Amino acid sequence: MYQRQPQEPIALNPVWNWHDFTNRAQQITQQLRQQNVRAAALWIEDAAMFACAFLACINAKTTVLLPPTLLPENLAWIDENAELFFTDDNIHQFGLQQQITQNSPIIDRTSQTEIWLKTSGSSGEPKILIKTAEKMWQESDAISQSLPFRCGSHIHLLGSVSAQHHYGLSYRVILPLKMGWTIGRKQCLYPESLIEESLCADQSVWISSPALLTRLNLALPELNHIHLQGILSSGGALPEDTAAELRHVLKCDVIEGYGSTETGVIGFRADAGLWQPTPVTTIGQNDEGALWVEAPWLDRREQTADAVEIIDGKFKLLGRIDRIVKFGDKRISLVKIEQDLLHHPWIADCYIAQHPIYQRPAAWVALSAVGIEQFRREGRLKTLHQLKHYLTATQEHAGLPRYWRFGTELPRNSQSKISRTDFEHVFLNPKEENF
Repeated sequence: MYQRQPQEPIALNPVWNWHDFTNRAQQITQQLRQQNVRAAALWIEDAAMFACAFLACINAKTTVLLPPTLLPENLAWIDENAELFFTDDNIHQFGLQQQITQNSPIIDRTSQTEIWLKTSGSSGEPKILIKTAEKMWQESDAISQSLPFRCGSHIHLLGSVSAQHHYGLSYRVILPLKMGWTIGRKQCLYPESLIEESLCADQSVWISSPALLTRLNLALPELNHIHLQGILSSGGALPEDTAAELRHVLKCDVIEGYGSTETGVIGFRADAGLWQPTPVTTIGQNDEGALWVEAPWLDRREQTADAVEIIDGKFKLLGRIDRIVKFGDKRISLVKIEQDLLHHPWIADCYIAQHPIYQRPAAWVALSAVGIEQFRREGRLKTLHQLKHYLTATQEHAGLPRYWRFGTELPRNSQSKISRTDFEHVFLNPKEENF
Protein backbone atom coordinates (compact mmCIF):
# COMPACT_ATOMS: atom_id res chain seq x y z
CA MET A 1 0.00 0.00 0.00
CA TYR A 2 1.45 3.33 -1.07
CA GLN A 3 1.79 5.87 1.75
CA ARG A 4 0.76 9.32 0.57
CA GLN A 5 2.12 12.52 2.02
CA PRO A 6 -0.48 14.94 3.45
CA GLN A 7 -0.18 17.43 0.57
CA GLU A 8 -0.17 14.82 -2.20
CA PRO A 9 -3.30 15.01 -4.36
CA ILE A 10 -5.96 12.32 -4.33
CA ALA A 11 -7.89 14.03 -7.13
CA LEU A 12 -7.53 16.78 -9.75
CA ASN A 13 -9.97 19.30 -11.25
CA PRO A 14 -10.26 20.59 -8.56
CA VAL A 15 -7.23 19.40 -6.60
CA TRP A 16 -8.02 17.60 -3.35
CA ASN A 17 -5.04 16.72 -1.16
CA TRP A 18 -4.70 13.62 0.98
CA HIS A 19 -4.89 15.48 4.29
CA ASP A 20 -8.23 17.10 3.47
CA PHE A 21 -9.54 13.91 1.91
CA THR A 22 -8.78 11.83 5.01
CA ASN A 23 -10.16 14.50 7.32
CA ARG A 24 -13.41 14.56 5.35
CA ALA A 25 -13.63 10.74 5.46
CA GLN A 26 -13.17 10.82 9.23
CA GLN A 27 -15.93 13.39 9.61
CA ILE A 28 -18.33 11.15 7.70
CA THR A 29 -17.17 8.10 9.68
CA GLN A 30 -17.76 9.87 12.97
CA GLN A 31 -21.26 11.00 11.94
CA LEU A 32 -22.18 7.49 10.78
CA ARG A 33 -21.06 6.08 14.12
CA GLN A 34 -22.98 8.69 16.13
CA GLN A 35 -26.15 7.95 14.18
CA ASN A 36 -25.46 4.19 14.34
CA VAL A 37 -26.11 3.85 10.61
CA ARG A 38 -26.06 0.15 9.74
CA ALA A 39 -26.37 0.43 5.94
CA ALA A 40 -25.97 3.23 3.39
CA ALA A 41 -26.45 3.28 -0.37
CA LEU A 42 -24.07 5.24 -2.60
CA TRP A 43 -24.82 6.98 -5.90
CA ILE A 44 -22.03 9.54 -6.13
CA GLU A 45 -20.81 10.44 -9.60
CA ASP A 46 -17.69 12.24 -8.36
CA ALA A 47 -15.41 9.19 -7.98
CA ALA A 48 -13.11 10.94 -5.48
CA MET A 49 -16.05 11.83 -3.27
CA PHE A 50 -17.36 8.30 -3.81
CA ALA A 51 -14.02 6.95 -2.53
CA CYS A 52 -14.21 9.22 0.50
CA ALA A 53 -17.74 8.11 1.43
CA PHE A 54 -16.91 4.49 0.65
CA LEU A 55 -13.92 4.44 3.04
CA ALA A 56 -15.96 6.24 5.70
CA CYS A 57 -18.69 3.60 5.53
CA ILE A 58 -16.11 0.80 5.72
CA ASN A 59 -14.50 2.34 8.82
CA ALA A 60 -17.86 2.96 10.48
CA LYS A 61 -18.86 -0.68 9.81
CA THR A 62 -21.74 0.61 7.72
CA THR A 63 -22.78 -1.83 4.98
CA VAL A 64 -22.37 -0.27 1.52
CA LEU A 65 -25.14 -0.80 -1.05
CA LEU A 66 -24.31 -0.12 -4.71
CA PRO A 67 -27.33 -0.02 -7.03
CA PRO A 68 -26.48 -0.45 -10.75
CA THR A 69 -29.02 2.16 -11.87
CA LEU A 70 -31.68 4.43 -10.39
CA LEU A 71 -34.58 2.51 -11.87
CA PRO A 72 -37.62 2.12 -9.57
CA GLU A 73 -36.77 -1.47 -8.57
CA ASN A 74 -33.31 -0.38 -7.41
CA LEU A 75 -34.70 2.58 -5.48
CA ALA A 76 -37.11 0.16 -3.79
CA TRP A 77 -34.14 -2.08 -2.92
CA ILE A 78 -32.40 0.90 -1.32
CA ASP A 79 -35.53 1.83 0.66
CA GLU A 80 -35.80 -1.70 1.99
CA ASN A 81 -32.16 -2.15 3.02
CA ALA A 82 -30.47 1.21 3.62
CA GLU A 83 -30.96 3.88 6.26
CA LEU A 84 -29.14 6.56 4.25
CA PHE A 85 -28.81 7.23 0.54
CA PHE A 86 -25.70 9.27 -0.29
CA THR A 87 -25.70 11.29 -3.51
CA ASP A 88 -23.65 14.16 -4.89
CA ASP A 89 -26.32 16.52 -3.50
CA ASN A 90 -26.22 15.47 0.16
CA ILE A 91 -22.82 13.90 0.87
CA HIS A 92 -21.02 17.26 1.01
CA GLN A 93 -22.99 18.36 4.09
CA PHE A 94 -23.01 15.07 5.98
CA GLY A 95 -20.76 15.20 9.04
CA LEU A 96 -19.39 18.60 8.08
CA GLN A 97 -19.70 19.92 11.63
CA GLN A 98 -17.75 17.04 13.14
CA GLN A 99 -14.55 18.05 14.93
CA ILE A 100 -11.74 15.56 14.32
CA THR A 101 -9.20 15.66 17.12
CA GLN A 102 -7.07 12.71 16.10
CA ASN A 103 -6.21 11.63 12.54
CA SER A 104 -6.19 7.84 12.34
CA PRO A 105 -5.59 5.65 9.24
CA ILE A 106 -8.66 5.53 7.03
CA ILE A 107 -7.74 2.34 5.13
CA ASP A 108 -8.37 -0.86 7.04
CA ARG A 109 -7.27 -3.77 4.84
CA THR A 110 -8.77 -6.37 7.18
CA SER A 111 -12.23 -4.82 7.56
CA GLN A 112 -15.14 -7.25 7.34
CA THR A 113 -17.62 -4.51 6.43
CA GLU A 114 -19.84 -5.72 3.61
CA ILE A 115 -20.30 -4.26 0.15
CA TRP A 116 -23.52 -5.28 -1.58
CA LEU A 117 -23.31 -5.18 -5.37
CA LYS A 118 -26.60 -5.47 -7.24
CA THR A 119 -26.27 -6.68 -10.82
CA SER A 120 -28.38 -5.14 -13.54
CA GLY A 121 -29.89 -8.45 -14.62
CA SER A 122 -29.20 -7.78 -18.32
CA SER A 123 -28.68 -11.50 -18.93
CA GLY A 124 -31.08 -12.87 -16.33
CA GLU A 125 -32.50 -12.09 -12.90
CA PRO A 126 -30.66 -9.42 -10.90
CA LYS A 127 -28.43 -10.77 -8.14
CA ILE A 128 -27.06 -9.37 -4.89
CA LEU A 129 -23.40 -10.23 -4.45
CA ILE A 130 -21.80 -9.56 -1.08
CA LYS A 131 -18.08 -8.80 -0.76
CA THR A 132 -16.10 -7.71 2.29
CA ALA A 133 -13.69 -4.80 2.20
CA GLU A 134 -10.86 -7.22 3.02
CA LYS A 135 -11.68 -9.30 -0.07
CA MET A 136 -11.73 -6.19 -2.27
CA TRP A 137 -8.27 -5.17 -1.03
CA GLN A 138 -6.97 -8.71 -1.66
CA GLU A 139 -8.28 -8.54 -5.21
CA SER A 140 -6.63 -5.14 -5.66
CA ASP A 141 -3.29 -6.65 -4.63
CA ALA A 142 -3.62 -9.25 -7.39
CA ILE A 143 -4.54 -6.59 -9.95
CA SER A 144 -1.57 -4.42 -9.06
CA GLN A 145 0.79 -7.42 -9.33
CA SER A 146 -0.51 -8.13 -12.82
CA LEU A 147 -0.24 -4.64 -14.32
CA PRO A 148 2.95 -2.95 -15.56
CA PHE A 149 2.39 0.31 -13.65
CA ARG A 150 4.23 1.43 -10.52
CA CYS A 151 2.95 2.79 -7.22
CA GLY A 152 3.22 6.52 -6.69
CA SER A 153 4.14 7.25 -10.30
CA HIS A 154 2.00 10.40 -10.71
CA ILE A 155 -0.58 8.49 -12.71
CA HIS A 156 -4.03 10.03 -13.13
CA LEU A 157 -6.54 7.21 -13.47
CA LEU A 158 -9.55 7.92 -15.67
CA GLY A 159 -12.50 5.71 -16.42
CA SER A 160 -15.46 5.41 -18.75
CA VAL A 161 -17.10 2.79 -16.51
CA SER A 162 -19.34 3.39 -13.50
CA ALA A 163 -18.02 3.04 -9.96
CA GLN A 164 -21.39 1.50 -9.08
CA HIS A 165 -20.31 -1.75 -10.76
CA HIS A 166 -17.60 -4.15 -9.65
CA TYR A 167 -15.27 -3.27 -12.53
CA GLY A 168 -15.45 0.45 -11.85
CA LEU A 169 -15.26 0.03 -8.08
CA SER A 170 -12.16 -2.18 -8.30
CA TYR A 171 -10.24 -0.10 -10.83
CA ARG A 172 -11.49 3.51 -10.55
CA VAL A 173 -11.69 3.61 -6.73
CA ILE A 174 -9.80 0.88 -4.91
CA LEU A 175 -6.82 0.49 -7.27
CA PRO A 176 -5.76 4.19 -7.21
CA LEU A 177 -6.17 4.23 -3.42
CA LYS A 178 -3.75 1.33 -3.20
CA MET A 179 -1.30 2.62 -5.81
CA GLY A 180 -1.12 6.26 -4.75
CA TRP A 181 -2.60 7.54 -8.02
CA THR A 182 -5.05 10.38 -8.46
CA ILE A 183 -8.69 9.52 -9.08
CA GLY A 184 -10.45 10.88 -12.13
CA ARG A 185 -13.58 12.44 -10.69
CA LYS A 186 -16.03 12.08 -13.55
CA GLN A 187 -17.10 9.08 -15.54
CA CYS A 188 -15.88 9.83 -19.05
CA LEU A 189 -18.65 8.49 -21.26
CA TYR A 190 -17.05 9.57 -24.54
CA PRO A 191 -13.51 9.22 -25.95
CA GLU A 192 -13.24 12.99 -26.18
CA SER A 193 -13.88 13.25 -22.43
CA LEU A 194 -11.01 10.86 -21.66
CA ILE A 195 -8.69 12.89 -23.87
CA GLU A 196 -9.75 16.23 -22.38
CA GLU A 197 -9.26 14.99 -18.83
CA SER A 198 -5.87 13.48 -19.72
CA LEU A 199 -4.56 16.87 -20.85
CA CYS A 200 -4.41 18.05 -17.22
CA ALA A 201 -2.27 15.13 -16.04
CA ASP A 202 1.45 14.34 -16.20
CA GLN A 203 0.58 10.71 -16.96
CA SER A 204 -2.72 8.90 -17.32
CA VAL A 205 -4.16 5.41 -17.46
CA TRP A 206 -7.60 4.73 -18.94
CA ILE A 207 -10.09 2.19 -17.55
CA SER A 208 -12.53 1.54 -20.35
CA SER A 209 -14.49 -0.95 -22.45
CA PRO A 210 -14.54 -2.15 -26.07
CA ALA A 211 -17.74 -0.17 -26.69
CA LEU A 212 -15.89 3.11 -26.14
CA LEU A 213 -12.44 2.18 -27.44
CA THR A 214 -13.78 1.12 -30.82
CA ARG A 215 -15.22 4.65 -31.20
CA LEU A 216 -11.93 6.45 -30.45
CA ASN A 217 -10.77 8.54 -33.40
CA LEU A 218 -7.02 7.99 -33.43
CA ALA A 219 -6.53 10.87 -35.86
CA LEU A 220 -7.52 13.49 -33.26
CA PRO A 221 -4.62 15.95 -32.86
CA GLU A 222 -5.25 16.23 -29.10
CA LEU A 223 -3.89 12.69 -28.70
CA ASN A 224 -0.43 14.07 -29.49
CA HIS A 225 -0.54 16.18 -26.32
CA ILE A 226 -1.41 13.56 -23.71
CA HIS A 227 0.98 11.24 -21.87
CA LEU A 228 -0.93 7.98 -21.89
CA GLN A 229 0.79 5.14 -20.03
CA GLY A 230 -1.79 2.47 -20.68
CA ILE A 231 -5.34 1.41 -21.39
CA LEU A 232 -7.19 -1.33 -19.57
CA SER A 233 -10.24 -2.76 -21.31
CA SER A 234 -12.81 -5.18 -19.91
CA GLY A 235 -16.49 -6.02 -20.18
CA GLY A 236 -16.19 -7.82 -23.50
CA ALA A 237 -13.72 -8.83 -26.19
CA LEU A 238 -11.66 -5.97 -27.60
CA PRO A 239 -11.36 -6.50 -31.38
CA GLU A 240 -7.81 -7.51 -32.24
CA ASP A 241 -7.44 -4.86 -34.94
CA THR A 242 -8.64 -2.15 -32.54
CA ALA A 243 -6.15 -3.23 -29.87
CA ALA A 244 -3.29 -3.40 -32.39
CA GLU A 245 -4.09 0.06 -33.76
CA LEU A 246 -4.29 1.54 -30.25
CA ARG A 247 -0.86 0.11 -29.41
CA HIS A 248 0.63 1.33 -32.68
CA VAL A 249 -0.73 4.88 -32.63
CA LEU A 250 -0.73 5.66 -28.89
CA LYS A 251 2.54 3.83 -28.09
CA CYS A 252 1.21 2.55 -24.77
CA ASP A 253 0.24 -0.72 -23.09
CA VAL A 254 -3.23 -1.95 -24.06
CA ILE A 255 -4.25 -4.61 -21.56
CA GLU A 256 -7.44 -6.65 -21.49
CA GLY A 257 -8.83 -7.78 -18.16
CA TYR A 258 -11.09 -10.78 -17.69
CA GLY A 259 -13.34 -11.46 -14.73
CA SER A 260 -16.84 -10.99 -13.39
CA THR A 261 -18.70 -9.63 -10.40
CA GLU A 262 -18.95 -13.16 -9.05
CA THR A 263 -15.29 -14.10 -9.48
CA GLY A 264 -13.54 -10.76 -9.32
CA VAL A 265 -10.48 -10.49 -11.54
CA ILE A 266 -9.30 -13.72 -13.18
CA GLY A 267 -6.56 -12.77 -15.63
CA PHE A 268 -5.06 -10.36 -18.14
CA ARG A 269 -3.44 -10.30 -21.55
CA ALA A 270 -1.35 -7.62 -23.25
CA ASP A 271 -1.80 -8.90 -26.82
CA ALA A 272 -4.06 -11.20 -28.80
CA GLY A 273 -2.55 -14.31 -27.23
CA LEU A 274 -3.47 -16.40 -24.21
CA TRP A 275 -4.85 -15.10 -20.93
CA GLN A 276 -2.55 -15.09 -17.89
CA PRO A 277 -4.23 -15.70 -14.51
CA THR A 278 -3.17 -13.39 -11.69
CA PRO A 279 -0.22 -14.69 -9.61
CA VAL A 280 -2.59 -15.84 -6.85
CA THR A 281 -5.38 -17.32 -9.02
CA THR A 282 -5.76 -21.05 -9.62
CA ILE A 283 -7.71 -22.23 -12.68
CA GLY A 284 -9.17 -25.48 -13.98
CA GLN A 285 -12.07 -26.93 -16.00
CA ASN A 286 -15.21 -28.85 -15.18
CA ASP A 287 -16.47 -31.81 -17.19
CA GLU A 288 -18.06 -29.51 -19.78
CA GLY A 289 -14.80 -27.65 -20.36
CA ALA A 290 -15.92 -24.53 -18.51
CA LEU A 291 -13.40 -22.55 -16.47
CA TRP A 292 -13.38 -22.56 -12.67
CA VAL A 293 -11.28 -20.26 -10.48
CA GLU A 294 -9.94 -20.17 -6.95
CA ALA A 295 -8.48 -17.03 -5.37
CA PRO A 296 -7.85 -15.55 -1.89
CA TRP A 297 -10.85 -13.22 -2.22
CA LEU A 298 -13.24 -16.08 -2.96
CA ASP A 299 -14.78 -18.18 -0.20
CA ARG A 300 -15.07 -21.17 -2.49
CA ARG A 301 -14.28 -22.33 -6.00
CA GLU A 302 -16.27 -20.28 -8.52
CA GLN A 303 -17.52 -21.99 -11.63
CA THR A 304 -17.84 -19.83 -14.73
CA ALA A 305 -19.92 -20.49 -17.82
CA ASP A 306 -16.97 -19.77 -20.14
CA ALA A 307 -15.51 -22.60 -22.20
CA VAL A 308 -11.70 -22.53 -22.25
CA GLU A 309 -8.63 -24.34 -23.47
CA ILE A 310 -5.85 -24.40 -20.84
CA ILE A 311 -2.29 -24.31 -22.20
CA ASP A 312 0.73 -24.30 -19.87
CA GLY A 313 -1.12 -22.53 -17.07
CA LYS A 314 -2.63 -19.92 -19.37
CA PHE A 315 -5.96 -20.17 -21.15
CA LYS A 316 -7.84 -19.40 -24.34
CA LEU A 317 -11.45 -18.27 -24.13
CA LEU A 318 -13.77 -20.19 -26.44
CA GLY A 319 -17.01 -18.42 -25.53
CA ARG A 320 -19.76 -19.07 -23.04
CA ILE A 321 -21.01 -22.60 -22.72
CA ASP A 322 -24.51 -21.29 -23.49
CA ARG A 323 -23.06 -19.61 -26.61
CA ILE A 324 -21.81 -22.90 -27.96
CA VAL A 325 -25.03 -24.20 -29.44
CA LYS A 326 -26.04 -27.19 -31.48
CA PHE A 327 -27.54 -26.64 -34.91
CA GLY A 328 -28.45 -29.99 -36.44
CA ASP A 329 -25.61 -32.26 -35.39
CA LYS A 330 -22.99 -29.48 -35.29
CA ARG A 331 -21.73 -27.62 -32.21
CA ILE A 332 -21.23 -23.99 -33.20
CA SER A 333 -19.48 -21.25 -31.23
CA LEU A 334 -21.49 -18.05 -31.63
CA VAL A 335 -18.51 -16.09 -30.29
CA LYS A 336 -16.27 -17.55 -33.01
CA ILE A 337 -18.70 -16.31 -35.68
CA GLU A 338 -18.55 -12.84 -34.10
CA GLN A 339 -14.76 -12.88 -34.00
CA ASP A 340 -14.57 -13.95 -37.65
CA LEU A 341 -17.00 -11.25 -38.77
CA LEU A 342 -15.15 -8.55 -36.86
CA HIS A 343 -12.10 -9.17 -39.06
CA HIS A 344 -14.09 -8.01 -42.10
CA PRO A 345 -13.55 -4.33 -43.00
CA TRP A 346 -17.28 -3.76 -43.45
CA ILE A 347 -18.06 -4.70 -39.82
CA ALA A 348 -17.74 -2.28 -36.88
CA ASP A 349 -19.55 -4.43 -34.32
CA CYS A 350 -21.71 -7.55 -34.27
CA TYR A 351 -23.64 -9.89 -32.03
CA ILE A 352 -24.63 -13.44 -32.93
CA ALA A 353 -27.32 -15.42 -31.15
CA GLN A 354 -29.93 -18.01 -31.93
CA HIS A 355 -32.95 -16.53 -33.65
CA PRO A 356 -35.82 -16.08 -31.16
CA ILE A 357 -38.08 -18.38 -33.24
CA TYR A 358 -35.97 -20.44 -35.64
CA GLN A 359 -33.15 -22.87 -34.84
CA ARG A 360 -30.50 -20.94 -36.76
CA PRO A 361 -27.90 -18.28 -35.95
CA ALA A 362 -28.94 -14.67 -36.39
CA ALA A 363 -26.49 -11.81 -36.94
CA TRP A 364 -27.04 -8.27 -35.67
CA VAL A 365 -24.41 -6.18 -37.39
CA ALA A 366 -23.20 -2.59 -37.13
CA LEU A 367 -21.58 -1.61 -40.41
CA SER A 368 -18.39 0.43 -40.64
CA ALA A 369 -18.19 3.51 -42.88
CA VAL A 370 -16.83 1.26 -45.65
CA GLY A 371 -19.63 -1.22 -45.04
CA ILE A 372 -22.29 1.48 -45.19
CA GLU A 373 -20.90 2.69 -48.52
CA GLN A 374 -20.97 -0.90 -49.80
CA PHE A 375 -24.58 -1.31 -48.64
CA ARG A 376 -25.63 1.90 -50.37
CA ARG A 377 -23.83 0.99 -53.59
CA GLU A 378 -24.63 -2.71 -53.91
CA GLY A 379 -27.75 -3.11 -51.80
CA ARG A 380 -28.70 -5.50 -49.01
CA LEU A 381 -28.70 -8.79 -50.93
CA LYS A 382 -25.24 -8.42 -52.46
CA THR A 383 -23.77 -7.20 -49.16
CA LEU A 384 -25.32 -10.15 -47.34
CA HIS A 385 -24.13 -12.62 -49.97
CA GLN A 386 -20.53 -11.39 -49.74
CA LEU A 387 -20.50 -11.50 -45.94
CA LYS A 388 -21.85 -15.06 -45.91
CA HIS A 389 -19.29 -16.05 -48.54
CA TYR A 390 -16.56 -14.51 -46.35
CA LEU A 391 -17.64 -16.68 -43.41
CA THR A 392 -17.47 -19.88 -45.44
CA ALA A 393 -13.67 -19.72 -45.13
CA THR A 394 -13.89 -20.35 -41.38
CA GLN A 395 -17.39 -21.64 -40.66
CA GLU A 396 -19.26 -24.78 -41.57
CA HIS A 397 -22.61 -24.35 -43.27
CA ALA A 398 -24.45 -24.66 -39.93
CA GLY A 399 -22.45 -21.71 -38.60
CA LEU A 400 -23.55 -19.31 -41.34
CA PRO A 401 -26.17 -16.89 -39.97
CA ARG A 402 -29.49 -17.28 -41.76
CA TYR A 403 -31.04 -14.07 -40.46
CA TRP A 404 -29.35 -10.65 -40.55
CA ARG A 405 -30.12 -7.12 -39.36
CA PHE A 406 -27.92 -4.15 -40.22
CA GLY A 407 -27.41 -0.85 -38.42
CA THR A 408 -24.78 1.76 -37.59
CA GLU A 409 -24.37 0.94 -33.89
CA LEU A 410 -25.41 -1.80 -31.45
CA PRO A 411 -27.10 -0.77 -28.18
CA ARG A 412 -24.47 -2.05 -25.74
CA ASN A 413 -24.84 -1.06 -22.10
CA SER A 414 -22.11 0.42 -19.86
CA GLN A 415 -20.68 -3.10 -19.42
CA SER A 416 -20.58 -3.64 -23.20
CA LYS A 417 -23.43 -6.18 -23.08
CA ILE A 418 -26.34 -6.68 -25.51
CA SER A 419 -29.64 -7.40 -23.81
CA ARG A 420 -31.64 -10.39 -25.00
CA THR A 421 -34.73 -8.18 -25.09
CA ASP A 422 -33.14 -5.78 -27.58
CA PHE A 423 -31.92 -8.67 -29.72
CA GLU A 424 -35.32 -10.33 -29.86
CA HIS A 425 -37.07 -7.04 -30.59
CA VAL A 426 -34.95 -6.26 -33.65
CA PHE A 427 -35.55 -9.72 -35.15
CA LEU A 428 -39.23 -10.02 -34.24
CA ASN A 429 -40.01 -6.50 -35.48
CA PRO A 430 -38.01 -6.17 -38.69
CA LYS A 431 -37.81 -2.75 -40.30
CA GLU A 432 -36.34 -1.64 -43.59
CA GLU A 433 -32.67 -0.74 -43.21
CA ASN A 434 -31.74 2.68 -44.55
CA PHE A 435 -28.31 4.25 -44.53
